[in-house]
Amino acid sequence: MNAPIPAKTLPPPSNIPGYTAAAIHRRRTTFFSMVLVTLAAGLWLLAASLGRNGYNVIDFVMLAVFAPLFYQLAVGFWTAIIGLYLLTFGKKDPLDLSRSLTVDEKQAPVQASTAIIMPVYNEDVSRVFEGLRIMYLSLERTGQLENFDFFVLSDSDNPNKWVEEELAWLELCRQLNGFGRIFYRKRRKPINRKSGNVSDFCRRWGKRYRYLHALDADSIMSGELLANMVRIMEKHPNIGILQTAPRVFGAETLFGRVMQFAHSIYGEPFMAGLNYLAMGDATFWGHNAIIRLAPFIEYCGLPELPGREPFGGHILSHDFVESALMCKAGYQVWLLPVHEGSYEEGPPTLIDTLKRDRRWCQGNMQHFWLLFAKGWTPLARLNFLHGILSYVASPLWFLFLLCATALAGVDRHQAQLQGQTHHLSAAGEKAGLLLLVVTVGLLFVPKGLLLLRQLLRKDIEKDFHSRKAVVWSCALDTVFFSVLAPILMMFHSKFVLYTVLGKGVKWAGQRRSGGDAVDWEESILTFAGVSAFALIWAAVALWISPSFFVWISPVLLGIALAIPFSIFTAGTASGRSRGFFATREELHPPTVLRHLKRNLGTAHVRPAPLPQLAKNYGLMQSLLDPYINALHVSLLRHRLKVTPESRAYLDSLRRRLVKDGPDALNKRELSAVMYDPDLMLRLHYDLWSASGEGLAPWWDTAIRQYNVLTSEPVTALYR
Repeated sequence: MNAPIPAKTLPPPSNIPGYTAAAIHRRRTTFFSMVLVTLAAGLWLLAASLGRNGYNVIDFVMLAVFAPLFYQLAVGFWTAIIGLYLLTFGKKDPLDLSRSLTVDEKQAPVQASTAIIMPVYNEDVSRVFEGLRIMYLSLERTGQLENFDFFVLSDSDNPNKWVEEELAWLELCRQLNGFGRIFYRKRRKPINRKSGNVSDFCRRWGKRYRYLHALDADSIMSGELLANMVRIMEKHPNIGILQTAPRVFGAETLFGRVMQFAHSIYGEPFMAGLNYLAMGDATFWGHNAIIRLAPFIEYCGLPELPGREPFGGHILSHDFVESALMCKAGYQVWLLPVHEGSYEEGPPTLIDTLKRDRRWCQGNMQHFWLLFAKGWTPLARLNFLHGILSYVASPLWFLFLLCATALAGVDRHQAQLQGQTHHLSAAGEKAGLLLLVVTVGLLFVPKGLLLLRQLLRKDIEKDFHSRKAVVWSCALDTVFFSVLAPILMMFHSKFVLYTVLGKGVKWAGQRRSGGDAVDWEESILTFAGVSAFALIWAAVALWISPSFFVWISPVLLGIALAIPFSIFTAGTASGRSRGFFATREELHPPTVLRHLKRNLGTAHVRPAPLPQLAKNYGLMQSLLDPYINALHVSLLRHRLKVTPESRAYLDSLRRRLVKDGPDALNKRELSAVMYDPDLMLRLHYDLWSASGEGLAPWWDTAIRQYNVLTSEPVTALYR
C-alpha cells in the first residue's frame, strides 16, 4: 500500500489548462477560510450563550460535540454558495471538464478499448438487461460501438435469478447480434462482494482494455456520454478516474419522488461546489464513472484491514479508498458535472434507505483506520473524514440534544432551589438567539437562493412543471426533510453504535422499485421503538419547561411520526397530477430513459409458476427444459479433475434430489448441484426417463406444469 511508484509508470504531468499548484492553493484556502470563520463564529456564540454563569461539564461536552456538527454545516453551506456563484454569474468553472472537448474532438472516433461492467446481485433481471440494451443501442447510434464490450458480472445466489439472468443474456445477444460483445459471468463464490467482483474482472480481462466504465444495476448512461468520457480520458492521460454526478430518475413513491426532486433542484450547484474544491482530488462513488485500468489494477488493490468485522476485514466502502489510492499513485480523480446522460435510481422507501445506510455506515466507519495511513493526499484524507462525519454526526447531534435536556433539567432544579420561575437558561440571551438565526441561515439560505435561481429562469418549464409547482414542491420538501432528519439521526446513531459494538452487516439485494412498498407491519416493527422513545423524551421535556419542550419539539415530533411517515411516503399519491416534485427526467425524458420506460412497459410477462414450485423454479427450468439445461451447462466451468470423494458426494445429492425433491437439500447443496455440469446433464436425463414411482411428488407437479407450458412433452425423447 505504501510501496514506491516505479519511475516507468509515473503518470504524465497534468495538461488541464488552469490546473496549477497556485490555483489549487487559492481555491482551497478561500474555501476553508470561510468554513473556519463560520465555525469560529458558531463556537463563540454557543460559548457565550452557555457561559453566563460559568461553565460546567455539560457545557464543555456540548461545545466539543457542537464543533464537528457546525463544521459539517458550514462545509455544506459554502459548497452550495460557491457552486451557485459559479453557475449564476456566467463565469462557469474553467476546470469543468464537461466543457473540455472541442466540437471536432466530440466527433473524433473512439479508438481505445473500453469495457462496460455491471455487477449484479439478485436484481430485477428485466430491468438490468433492458438497461444494457438501451446503452448498447445508444452507443450504436453514435457510431462508436466497435471498441466497447459489455459485461454482466453476477454474484446472485438466488437460483431463480441465476437462470433468469442466463436466459436474458442469451436473448439479448440474439436480438442485438451481440455475441462476442456482450458477456455474462456468474462467480462461484462472491468473495469480497462487489469490489471482489470488479477485482475478478480486472484479473481475468483487465489487460485487454484501456478503460472501464463502472455501472450499478440501476445505472443508465447515454452512448454520447460514454464515448465523450473516453475522449476526455484520452485527452488527459493523467486522469485515473472520471466520476459523473448521476441524476435520479424513475421514482414512483412519494419518498422517491421528493428525493428525486431535491437532487434535481439542489444537486447541480452542490456538484459545481464540490468540483471547485476537489479538482483533481475528487472521490469515486463506484458507478457511472470511467477508470483507467492499468493504474487501477496496479495501485488500487484493496488491502484487508486488521482485525475482524465490522472495523476490520474486507473494506465495504471501497470506492473512496480506490480513489484515494489512485491519487496516491500520482493520478487525478475528477468530477464531471454533466447535466444529462448519466442516471441512476434511488431507494423507493424510507426503510430501503435505512437498509442501504446500514451498509454505508459500516463501510465509512472502517475508514477511521485509513485516516492515519501514510501517503494520502490531504484532500483524500479529508474525504475519509467527511465520510465518517456523515454518519458520526447523528450520534453527536443526539448527544448534543441529550446534553441540552440535561442542562435544562439542571437549570430547572437550581431555579426551584432558589424559588424562582424556571426558564431555559439561554432563552433570553442575544448570543443564543443569534446562534439560532445563523444556524437557520446556514440551513435555509442556500435552499432559498437555489429556489430563486430556478424561479428567475425564463425556461423553467424545461426542467420543472411550473413556477407555482416548484414553490409548492420546495415548501413541501422542507416539511419532508424536517421530519426525515431526526428519524435518520436516531437510526444512524444506532448504526454507528452497532458498528462500534462489533455487529457486522449482511449483504442483501436492494429493492429498486416501489411496487412492493412497505406495509404497516414492517413499519411498526422498524419504528415503534424510536417512536416510543420520542414520546417519553417529549414528556420529560414538557416536565422540565414548556419553553424547552417547544424548542426541542420539532426533533421529537419527526421521530414520533416515523411510522405514519414511512407508510405515507411509501405510497404513490405524490402530487404528480399537479406537477409537484416533477423533474426534467419525468417531464421531458431523454432518449435513453424514454426508451427504457417504453420497453419495460411493453415487456413480455412470463406466466407465473405454481406457488409450490416458485421457490425452486429456476432449478426446475434448468433441469427440465432441454434448451435452458444446455445453456446453463455451457456457461459453467468444466472441472478438469473431480476426486472420487467429490463425485460420490455429488451422486448422493443427485439421488436425494430426484427421490425427495429440492426441499431435501439445503442452499449450499443446491448450489453444488447447479455448479456441476456433469450432474446437471445427468439429472436432466434422470428426471425425464424415470418412472413416476421413482420421483418425488414435487417433480411430478413440476413436469406436469412444464408440459402445460410447452407445446410438446419432452418425456418421449428419453423413453
